[in-house]
Amino acid sequence: MCDFMTEEQLEFYKGQILSQIAKIEERLNSQASQAIATDTNEMADEIDRASVEEARRLELNRIEHDKLHLRKLKTALKRIESDDFGYCESCGDEIGHKRLQARPESRFCVECQSTKEFNDNHVFRRVA
Repeated sequence: MCDFMTEEQLEFYKGQILSQIAKIEERLNSQASQAIATDTNEMADEIDRASVEEARRLELNRIEHDKLHLRKLKTALKRIESDDFGYCESCGDEIGHKRLQARPESRFCVECQSTKEFNDNHVFRRVA
């Protein structure tokens, strides 16, 4: 068990994670069952086809985002089981409870996450 969290706190976060996983899986199952292919070639004009294609693209983006979030949540569950939950993967410090309450899948403390985002954006801009 992690040093700075009680068993009750870990169970609270585990419950939050499991709840989010269930919601995302339900949404993904619903999206998959609603994914009825519309033949855009049968549509009368290009505007209708473009509108349908844009809606499909947005839906695929939502599905990919949900899948990524689901993987992060499942990884957080594994960290709870291995007693690594709540510790920053970069510096090893404790991740604050407020951050974990907002995003229980968090892998980094606020400081390391900010540094990571800054470096990612800086490298991206320099390369682009």
